[in-house]
Amino acid sequence: MNRSAAWAIALALLMPWLPARAQGPDRVLRIIVPFAPGGTSDIVARLLAHGAAPHWPAGVVVENRPGAAGNIGTAEVARAAPDGTTLIQCTIGTCGSNPSLYGDSGYDLARDFTPVILTGAVRNVMAVRPGLPARDLNAVLDLARRPDGLSFGSSGVGASNHLGPELLREKLGLHWVHVPYRGSGPAITDLIAGRIDVFFDNLPSILPHLRAGTVRAVAAVSAERIPELPDVPTFAEQGIPGIVIDSWFGFLAPAGTPPDRVAALNAAFNKALDDPALRQRLREAAVVPLGGPPERMGEQVRSETARWGEVIRANNIRAE
Repeated sequence: MNRSAAWAIALALLMPWLPARAQGPDRVLRIIVPFAPGGTSDIVARLLAHGAAPHWPAGVVVENRPGAAGNIGTAEVARAAPDGTTLIQCTIGTCGSNPSLYGDSGYDLARDFTPVILTGAVRNVMAVRPGLPARDLNAVLDLARRPDGLSFGSSGVGASNHLGPELLREKLGLHWVHVPYRGSGPAITDLIAGRIDVFFDNLPSILPHLRAGTVRAVAAVSAERIPELPDVPTFAEQGIPGIVIDSWFGFLAPAGTPPDRVAALNAAFNKALDDPALRQRLREAAVVPLGGPPERMGEQVRSETARWGEVIRANNIRAE
């Protein structure tokens, strides 16, 4: 075979790939995580970045911008160029409770962002200290209705494990004291030691302690039973509907990002979420893969900000 024929064959083999790459994204995509590395939000973002990389030829990188309960990084993306190269990782805090919790979070979700995709959710569990004299959810709530009540821990003001008990307080008239911590780890330590009575937590961090028997689960804070805890009933199964709290994740782009770029981003992440290998890795991290059109993410943000805004106002909750 002469050199000309060899080049012709090589070009023919490459031709099917050339249009797709030429039409694809041509700049590196930055995902801003508004929290420190190592947390669930960071892990989810990095798994999604890895999964989307084959569908975003210029590359995908994750950058951490922690501070002010996620407000600093989120405000940074609100000011970013709307060119489809920068996304913010949303959580139930930054895109749910923070706008009502803080007088000035530095951003307006409706004005400053456009939805891209709802990526996943982590289930939550209501756990109690090992020595609490109550074996099921309703027995725990009976104790919390007494004048001296119970104590519950959280990983910080405005976190899902703070707002969940506040929702119950409003709904059932409970008497319990909020004890905020700097993260789930210290709260779990005090739950095991019996220094607090109740802790709502994300499944990934509480599950090892439930399996070890150092704390007890009394309810799944979800619409259905959690596969990893099949014997733990939901709130609804125990006669208390409407207590469903998922710690969810998704991506927003700066407002004004062109629709074709939003569509390309949504397609890249949906393709990643359709990959069985990525879905398995997410499940191993106790994350339920979601996905769907940008409108699903937009509705999630609207409904969650309205829901938690009502809880925050009803209970006069303020950021500390």
